[in-house]
Amino acid sequence: MCTKCYCGHLFSIHTLMSLFWIAGEPSGDVQAAAVARYITAHHPEVKQWGWGGQFLEEAGVTLLKDVTKKPFMGFVEVVVRARSIYKSFAAVKSQILSSGATTVVLVDYPGFNLRMAKWSKAQGLRVVYYIPPKVWAWKSGRAQILKAHCDAVLGILPFEKRWYSERDIHYTYVGNPLAQKYAGSNAYSPTGSIALLPGSRSQEIARLLPEFIKVAKSMQERSFVLIRPESAVPVWPEIELPKNTTLFTGELKDGMRQCSAALVCSGTATLEVALLGVPQLVVYRANPISLAIAKRFVKVNYISLPNLILDAGALPELLQEAAGGASLLQRLRVLIEDPSDQFIAYAKLRKALEEKDPAATAAEHILAVSSEA
Repeated sequence: MCTKCYCGHLFSIHTLMSLFWIAGEPSGDVQAAAVARYITAHHPEVKQWGWGGQFLEEAGVTLLKDVTKKPFMGFVEVVVRARSIYKSFAAVKSQILSSGATTVVLVDYPGFNLRMAKWSKAQGLRVVYYIPPKVWAWKSGRAQILKAHCDAVLGILPFEKRWYSERDIHYTYVGNPLAQKYAGSNAYSPTGSIALLPGSRSQEIARLLPEFIKVAKSMQERSFVLIRPESAVPVWPEIELPKNTTLFTGELKDGMRQCSAALVCSGTATLEVALLGVPQLVVYRANPISLAIAKRFVKVNYISLPNLILDAGALPELLQEAAGGASLLQRLRVLIEDPSDQFIAYAKLRKALEEKDPAATAAEHILAVSSEA
């Protein structure tokens, strides 16, 4: 018996399909979980194993290792943890083979997953890359790895399709999970709290949190809410907060119910805050050596997702010293006074992301690829 999938392919429901997920970062764990949850609900006969985090596990995946609590990032950090990373490669390869998975689904996490794409294809497995690395930003040669070793590349950023098409790489835009999640949302309140989002990785938090606290201490007339993801709890530093700052642990949308502005670490959170309609300053501080190396290779004009999608500098992006407390304080006061330009940009952003069901679309593409194994 055959069934028609969401993407128009036919596959046999009796075909033995099994997936192995690798999502090595908190944000990837969330996005992968949405797809895995759809598969669990609509195709319960499909076995799913993986490396990821609590969200993948809750979505019905047999989690063999939680790798989201201490993700590695940056050139220096990767070198320091080289031995641990090598052991991880050996372990996951063994578990993929022992699981009997027919398809490996790689989610973001390019330093690890691009190598796994090569290895998986060499084993005769089907390979799907969901949320591919930002090869359009730097190290574009990695696109050839995707072309040579992946059976499907599924993405969530609309502007990527043209970039891949120009290089003869088939790419499917499945829709953006955050656009769907936050459809119709509006958390903006002109008298609300100011949200502080220093990131989810230990390095980001260590570099940005002290500067954010300086801002809060300098604006005693305003209330602040410090957003801490659950995944960041193990690496969260012991630090005293000013009386006007409340610590919220949980999902961003729950902590930002009524906010007037936000200081946001560059990453997925910038898009979430934009879709919630809250004006923001995008900030980032990196290891100086890592940043110096990255600047030699990066080929884009912006670092935040909203600016990249719009191909415009709609949101201020403050890096390194510009992300210090004094500079942030000055720019934040200006933003609170007149956020109108960002509201216009946010409307354009929602239109650019389109209306699709990314979980369903991605899931059915993955199953179609897996059925060919």
